[in-house]
Amino acid sequence: MSTVAFPKINTVRLSGCWQVQPVSLETPFCIRDLSQTWIDVPECAHLQPVLYPENPYWGDHLRAINQQAWVFRRFFKRPTFPYKRARLRFEAIDYFAEVWVNERFAGQHEGHFNPFDLDVTSLLDGEADVSLMVRVSAPWDAPNPHGTYPTDHVIRGLVKGLYEHGEGVIPPNVNPIGIWRPVWLILDQGVSIDHVRIRTDLSGRIDLQVTITNSTNEQWQGILVLCIEADNHDGGGVNVCRDLSLPSGTHVLDLTLQIPDVHLWWAWDHGPPDLYRLNAMLLDRDGSTISQKQERFGIRTVRLERSPQRFTYWLNERPIAIRGTSYMPALYLSECNENTLASDLAFARDGNLNLLRVHVHVSPPELYDLCDATGMLIWQDFELNWIQDSSVEFERRARALQREMIDMLGNHPSIITWACHNEPTMVLTRRQNLEKRPDPALYADACQQDPTRPVFICSGQLEDDWRRSGDSHWYYGAIWSRHYTDIYAHYTRLNTEFGFEAPAAVETLRAYPEVWQRLQHLEGQIEHLWAYQAALIQYQVEHFRRLRAGYIHFWLVDLVPQVGCGVLDSCRVPKSGYAALRRASQPLLPALEHEGRKPIALWIFNDTPCEYPNATLCWRVADPDGNILLEGEKTLDIGANQSQPVLPIRWQVAPADCARITLRIFSSAGNLLSENEYVEPFRPLRRPRGYPWKFDPYLGTKVFDRPDAPSLAAQNSIALLKLIPLSLREELAERMLRRRLPTKLVSWIARLADAVIG
Repeated sequence: MSTVAFPKINTVRLSGCWQVQPVSLETPFCIRDLSQTWIDVPECAHLQPVLYPENPYWGDHLRAINQQAWVFRRFFKRPTFPYKRARLRFEAIDYFAEVWVNERFAGQHEGHFNPFDLDVTSLLDGEADVSLMVRVSAPWDAPNPHGTYPTDHVIRGLVKGLYEHGEGVIPPNVNPIGIWRPVWLILDQGVSIDHVRIRTDLSGRIDLQVTITNSTNEQWQGILVLCIEADNHDGGGVNVCRDLSLPSGTHVLDLTLQIPDVHLWWAWDHGPPDLYRLNAMLLDRDGSTISQKQERFGIRTVRLERSPQRFTYWLNERPIAIRGTSYMPALYLSECNENTLASDLAFARDGNLNLLRVHVHVSPPELYDLCDATGMLIWQDFELNWIQDSSVEFERRARALQREMIDMLGNHPSIITWACHNEPTMVLTRRQNLEKRPDPALYADACQQDPTRPVFICSGQLEDDWRRSGDSHWYYGAIWSRHYTDIYAHYTRLNTEFGFEAPAAVETLRAYPEVWQRLQHLEGQIEHLWAYQAALIQYQVEHFRRLRAGYIHFWLVDLVPQVGCGVLDSCRVPKSGYAALRRASQPLLPALEHEGRKPIALWIFNDTPCEYPNATLCWRVADPDGNILLEGEKTLDIGANQSQPVLPIRWQVAPADCARITLRIFSSAGNLLSENEYVEPFRPLRRPRGYPWKFDPYLGTKVFDRPDAPSLAAQNSIALLKLIPLSLREELAERMLRRRLPTKLVSWIARLADAVIG
């Protein structure tokens, strides 16, 4: 292989500030109409935290930003580097973009997460300074006159999860907008490697699909060099060279390589996350590099064994138990960097979790690299949430963006699932997305585009369709019922949402006067609310583990300083729920089965591939004064990858006297392997007053027992429902949220409602 001395490609980052000014969202854009007033904004930033750093989360001033379009402007020097093609690469613009170079239109784009290139070769003539203008918009959807806040008060028209996601997740006036990732000028010889798709099997076979574009009018002749090396281990690699002769156009090459002495990629709790690095290069006849692309990947397989009774994930043909949490790193993704992501990932890993559900958005690329390197699995949602547009045009746009997502992320071994839409039937009478558009087409596309991973047509609310979906979103003890132990009588294959909203730490709330004004009534209750969140999490995690069902808790970290389901507040202060999630998610765990009134049995959950012969389970029960009421132990063999009942409980102690129960597992050598604890388990806390209906419309969050707060059940715009007493409306709403109606009946109700409303 030739050594490259003179690369014929130059990539320049267009760094430094942008200038911006607002323009009309409705009227056609004309450069001549721009004013002389510009605002300097930093590179790689959303507008809201730049324009309003003191309050980037709530208020009409934020809504007004999206009621306009914004023109971004910068200048750069006309390149002197010899080239045949010049491209602008935008790593991410939120959301619609139209681009002008030297006041001539260069192209347009949709999407907040997906990079795109524009060929600007013919536009770089003229003066030494090149002007670049980008008109950016992220418009609000029109109000839905028949809708109810926060589910279908609008029919979402953007393929974007980071807006209009109410109830303590995203504040009602936030819709991020801006050029939030770097912009590059790429100068080359007109031939480039545009994409490499990597698929692997356990034998070390690597199937590559390399997409190469020749944008010139000439036949290109040269060499494709493929070099695979170990990235974080000492395994071997492979090098391949192939002569190419490519006419003008785009070409897709399929190649197969074989890696000797293969090292597999594992989730952290099953083995090392060994990775390989692919370097693909195009060399011209004199040995110069004219294009280069690097990809990091892991060799692993994943499949989901689905049945009406159980879902089981298999990683490298080994069953793996899912212990996960949902995650968005920031309300404005431009504000999180690699250190932030690494810190959050450390919280998840230290919390004994092995999976992040990247909830209804695509995160910055650094997150996926970090998960690959640390062995953290990912359930990847697409950008659709609740009720979306069901038109043919929207389906076309959504399909294009989902294809880009899978192409962009498909080489990451950490991603084990694609999910097309989150809760598309959040409203009982709206099933158009699921049954018509766009979900069936999205599901078919994802299955065809990536047959190596399981695909869910939607997440939640479709449990009977276990072949295409079948996961559960259960909120017993939260928005569904008054007792978190109500979950005991219910069985799930895979639960991908559960949890309870709790306020941030007092110091976090006090830092924001508008929040503190609305939540200061909770100052003396926060410890109790945290305790309830912790008790619910521990009980329900152990319930799922006893069923040998995977779980994804909702969720890791709050996006804003208010009330949310995060076990970390927005300043990363751990709530009590974090310790509970951490304790209950230990890969090896002794557990007490109970239904809230009396003990039933002792269990051991082992999610590891290791066996523990001649282990000892010890238990101790103490009364409220700390006096030991009973102690015992049992020696047993602990099997790998199973939930194991140890013995039924027949303690001669009144349940009301069991103030603290401690369980410990010791190895055959006497080493402590795991421990668990329960405080007054047979006196379970009741759901706090005012929850889940007391609500603050300004914050967009629950406020528990604040007397002047309205009820979420009063937000309905249907006049007939307002005749029902509010307390009864709340009770009926809770029952509807946990409905168990046959799909055919619900579908018929939805069609009838469409006919009446339409």
